[in-house]
Amino acid sequence: MDEPTQHPGPIKKRTIVNDRYEVSQSLGKGGMGEVFLAHDASTQQLVALKVVRDESRQPGDDEALRQEALLARTVGHPNVCRVHDLAPSPWGPILVMEHIPGQTLHAHIRRKKTSGGYEGDEFRRIAAEICGGLAAIHAAGLVHGDLKPANVMVTDERAIILDFGFAQERARAAARRPNAPPDGGTPNYMSPERIRSGGASEQDDLYALALTLWEMWTCRVPEPAYKPRAKPMRQQIMFDVPAALSIDEVKQVFNGLSADREQRPPARYVRFFNPVRLTTTPLQVPRPRLDAGPPIGRAQMQSFQSNAQALLVTYASNAPDSVGELLALERPELALGRHAGQDLCIPEATVSGMHAKFNWQGGSWIIEDLGSTNGSYADHEFERKKQLTLIHGGEVQVGEARIKLVNFQPGSKQHQRARDFLQKRDGLTGLLVRDHLLRAVTNECEFAEWYEVPMQVARYELRGPNRQSSERPTILEMLALRRAAGRVVELTEMLTTALLPIVAGRTGPLRFIASMVGPSLEEARHIVEQVVGQVRGIFPDNVEFVATLIKWEPGRSASSLVE
Repeated sequence: MDEPTQHPGPIKKRTIVNDRYEVSQSLGKGGMGEVFLAHDASTQQLVALKVVRDESRQPGDDEALRQEALLARTVGHPNVCRVHDLAPSPWGPILVMEHIPGQTLHAHIRRKKTSGGYEGDEFRRIAAEICGGLAAIHAAGLVHGDLKPANVMVTDERAIILDFGFAQERARAAARRPNAPPDGGTPNYMSPERIRSGGASEQDDLYALALTLWEMWTCRVPEPAYKPRAKPMRQQIMFDVPAALSIDEVKQVFNGLSADREQRPPARYVRFFNPVRLTTTPLQVPRPRLDAGPPIGRAQMQSFQSNAQALLVTYASNAPDSVGELLALERPELALGRHAGQDLCIPEATVSGMHAKFNWQGGSWIIEDLGSTNGSYADHEFERKKQLTLIHGGEVQVGEARIKLVNFQPGSKQHQRARDFLQKRDGLTGLLVRDHLLRAVTNECEFAEWYEVPMQVARYELRGPNRQSSERPTILEMLALRRAAGRVVELTEMLTTALLPIVAGRTGPLRFIASMVGPSLEEARHIVEQVVGQVRGIFPDNVEFVATLIKWEPGRSASSLVE
């Protein structure tokens, strides 16, 4: 008869694990596991051993550790802790990880609290590295699930995210019940939606990221469900750290703390000024765009392949229901028109019954206008074209409809992303549509009040000869509006040294607005004058371009600024 297996007892100093790892000390205990420093006799290096403590073990935790090992190995990034192995042991599965000789960000914050808080450059470095690590986790299609200062190690060289995947796996394994406490993670750093409904998500990670950066400012651990946006920032922080940061750097954290998931910026877009590189590296604002998918391969360029490419309808004045639809390119010669009998049908009134012919040529398409009533136009040009070339990712205008050459299929993830983009943004200009514009401007007003800085809204308008801007625009004016919107956004971001895309949206047939938070009224007026001066030169002589500057006052609604 077999004798019962004896429990090996607790892990302590000089415990030998698996005849290989000699434990020297405990590095810390968390809500789920304990981490020990050990010497690896095989590699002659220090490693960290993670084990789930008996008193906190739950059903499925062994699988959770296994999943963490598998997930962590898919992310190779200097700001994410490397996992070497997952080994069975008398204490259960043990995770063998990179040993990071430093201190947790939680301890680092406590130390900084005694010396006056973080300096701006030190905050930027740590914040940028945490964002880089989290962006790498999200890029791999994964979620951390328990991001907080205690799960970030800080050394003299870098900040490293620890423990990713464990809380997520535990949350997934747990049965979620109505009104049950949040699953996995740490309630102090959970988003409002996770506290309500549970479940780790990328958006929840972004909220935890913002709270982690917020704690670096305040040097205080946030209480569960704490709302930093509820009262002005300077009433809550202990040290004046944000005074060393730009408006956009502060706004990124503010947006990350939003109860509206859509307002939280992805980790890959959260950036901070690097004073050393700023003088030589121009900033590229991560502006949202309509992705056409990766270019087609060489084989698809050499010989035609049915349905390798498609036309995405991005704008149609009189047929909004067709926006977001894909037109399959099934043959190398196709006819486009308004009538249902055409190969490519766009039910837009300004598209002629037989508008144009499409001919494939080495991965591109030659478009021949068939004498259409309203013409065909190349992007950013005002003259009608008898023949155009459409390349991958390019757009052309036929009548009052726009089409983009893409290479994804109907119902694909890329197609859904394109639909999502076109629900939020006007397909002609790329500016926010009314509902989303109001939400974004409301957020801008809330930030200006929270951070106690000025805010101005520039209203831009195109005017043709002897007409009202509320009337239906001509195709010439539509093309001018598209060019004006793109150039105004680029110039405003450049002149304000923006890290974030400015909030801009279309408010009428030939009107749009751009928000500026931070510049004074006089500074904003100077910016608008420069913008108008440069943009006027790109229009035909009979199109006028004017601007009006509106000052925001605390308590003023977003709708009053937009209308």
